Formats: sequence, C-alpha cells, structure tokens
Amino acid sequence: MEAIRRLRVALFTAMLCAPLLGWTATPVAKAVAPQRAGGAGVPVLIYHEVVTDFRTEGETVISLQNFTEQMQLLADEGFVTVGIDELARFMKGEITLPAKAIALTFEDGWKSVLNATPVLERHGFKASFWIITSNGIGGDYLGWGDIEKLAANPRFEVYSHTVSHPWDERNNLVTWVQDKANERGRSDALSELSESRRVLEQHLGKPVRYLAWPSGWFNDSLVSLAQEAGYSGLVTQESGLNRQGDDVLRIKRTFVDGACDMLTFRRTVTTGHHYACQQRGGQRRAPG
Repeated sequence: MEAIRRLRVALFTAMLCAPLLGWTATPVAKAVAPQRAGGAGVPVLIYHEVVTDFRTEGETVISLQNFTEQMQLLADEGFVTVGIDELARFMKGEITLPAKAIALTFEDGWKSVLNATPVLERHGFKASFWIITSNGIGGDYLGWGDIEKLAANPRFEVYSHTVSHPWDERNNLVTWVQDKANERGRSDALSELSESRRVLEQHLGKPVRYLAWPSGWFNDSLVSLAQEAGYSGLVTQESGLNRQGDDVLRIKRTFVDGACDMLTFRRTVTTGHHYACQQRGGQRRAPG
C-alpha cells in the first residue's frame, strides 16, 4: 500500500509540472476514498459569474467552457465536493473528510450561476451560493424563485452575503464599526448581518448559519457582531487551505481567476492560493 501511495504522489506531482498542451487527465478510481488526515488542508474556491462569452473572462468572471473543463478535471482526479457545513464540522474535529475534499462557493448570487448548475449536477457536485438580500435580488441577480429552488436541492446550500454588500473602500462594514466619525455605526453593521439571515431563513424555511464578508473585509469587531447575529461560521477571502483545528470564524477561500489556464487552476486547487492572470476584457462588477 505504501508503494501505491508513493506512486500516486509521484504521478500527481509530475502532472503539476507538465506543460498544459498535450496533458491528458488520468481518471482516478472513485471507490472508497481514504480519509483526510487532520494535517491535510481543504481548498475552498470562489466563483462569481459564469458566462457563455469567453471574451469577458477576468478576476470574477469565468466562461462556461472554462468552468466546465475545471469541473471535469476535478471529477477525473477524484475530488469530492463538500458543503460548508461539512467543512466547518471537519475543522472542529467532528467528522472526517475524503482525502481530496474541496468546496465550491458562488459569490453575490449572479443569475449567470444558473449556467453552472447543470455542470455541477452532471458530476453530483455540492456547492454553496451566497446571497445579497436587498439589491442582489432580480435583474442580473437570482430571483427568489431561483434561490428557493437552489436551496431545495440537497447538494446545494444558500447562505448570507449581507443585505446590501457595502463595498466602498471608505464606507463599508469595517469603517462603520471602527470610524467614530462615520454616520453609520455598529447598529447598521449588525442590521446588515442579522437582517440578511432573517430574510433568507424566512424564504428558505431552514437555518442560515454561515456568512461571507463583502469584498472579504472584516475585523474582530465584525466577527463578534456576526456571532451576535447568530452565525456559527464565517468565510473569508484569505487564501490557504483549511485544516482540523482551524477557526471556523475565519474559513479560508481563494479566487478562481476566470482568465487563468488549466495549469494555474490545478495550482490553485493544490495550494489554496490565488493566481492573477492577464484579463481578456473582464472587469470586476459592483454588486447592484
């Protein structure tokens, strides 16, 4: 068994170093997967828009073709998707996870993520969707009917991304709680967190225990407010892998830059780190 393990490690390392052109994925048996040791880390990937036009690919926009290829790679290499709740329980030492566990998250609730769901369904992949409950409903964003349908799928989770996603560098949740001169304050920040949870639970009829910070901006005061608002886990935009014993109030996640090639995607999955690639016309879009 040890010889087989070493051979698999050597093969995977060789594939990471191989050039993208001419590479062919080697399917990995999906039978009983070994359990992930406490020291190994789980990557959590961040996606935003999944579009049919590759010319708009960029930091937060990925083409459906590119996304489809990425999901096929994960399937071919035997990755097992897990939900955020499962990940949090693993981090707290309550459960074990497969050796190649990975979590997929979709930020902001863009309507274009409906392009991705058939791909996820085809592979039986789990995913979570993070919703802005006021100016992130309808239009370019998912409607409540879409959100409720996603939440009804046993493989999908729906969680909070605040009420209005304040993302101005000078006027956001962090400045509200730390800048005494700001007209907004602690109560406004708490409302963003608690009201979005309340509205989601009202629509979905199930507990909403997890929150994603707008633009990834937070501080210790906001973490305390999120706990006060009833959240048991918080996801960040801090790169890295998540291990047993890590803080579930600071779950690490990493961007998948839609303009990157497959080799870079493989590195992102392996390391949990974000790699910026040259954008082909794509620009980050402000929510709302």
